[in-house]
Amino acid sequence: MILTRILRILSLITVTIFILPACTTFGTMAEDNSIESRVYTITDAIEAKNKPSFIGVDSHNLYVLIYGQVPSEQVKAQVSSEVKGIPEIRKIFNELRIADPEKVSTMSDTWITTKVKSSLAAEKGLDSKRINVTTEAGEVFLMGLVTREEGDKAALVARNISGVKKVVKIFEYIN
Repeated sequence: MILTRILRILSLITVTIFILPACTTFGTMAEDNSIESRVYTITDAIEAKNKPSFIGVDSHNLYVLIYGQVPSEQVKAQVSSEVKGIPEIRKIFNELRIADPEKVSTMSDTWITTKVKSSLAAEKGLDSKRINVTTEAGEVFLMGLVTREEGDKAALVARNISGVKKVVKIFEYIN
């Protein structure tokens, strides 16, 4: 679990530094990193008391995606309740599933994310750098600042990738 979290954090840092476009300000990016850190402080404590659990966090433009697996609806609700206390968050998307995280293939999810990102980059008329892709248990979460047309196109591209079970759009629309 710790290795998985470290790899995810490193990938988020890489994305933040090299891929995020100018449509998100550096101040917002710094705030997103601060939000993620504060949410992880909360979720790490919840995970420690509710094993087996895995809770991942991704923040983009002050929208927060919480994903992973927890043992009960009560734990899922607790996460939402405690994270709501962070005032900078504009919107929370709690996509936690009631499941055992040890039965989730992170290798498969990494491969799906790679295929989705590559397909988005190859798609004409789509600025894939503005779309963040997170995959958990075959579910693809798409976040970013896009037009409705771009969001719909990105979701369609992601749905057609082998291994994708579900696509969740968490876009902020800019038109």
